[in-house]
Amino acid sequence: MYRVAAADTSVGEHQIPAGSPLVAWIGSANRDEKHFLHPDVFDVGRTPNRHLAFGQGIHFCLGAPLARLEARIALQTVIDRLPGLALAPRTHLERMDSTIIYGLKKLPVVWQPA
Repeated sequence: MYRVAAADTSVGEHQIPAGSPLVAWIGSANRDEKHFLHPDVFDVGRTPNRHLAFGQGIHFCLGAPLARLEARIALQTVIDRLPGLALAPRTHLERMDSTIIYGLKKLPVVWQPA
């Protein structure tokens, strides 16, 4: 997310002159150890979980409730239709080389029908 400073300001000890280009690293904000216990652990039950995935305040995503509902339905459907689905044994999970997307290059799974 590229931005330009609208006015002279400071962040911590750093002075930022008006007109300076800025980059907001949202992905690092969602893994800030000051706000999240074990920030690099995937924990669907984490509470509180004040992540920035859907924005904040007046910039909050209008589609957030729909996105959450779609994800819930999709994941529940996979779980219901494929009991026995599991992470493949001896799998090395490799993260994507991206400064924008935090995720895996692939997620190898095995399925043993009940």
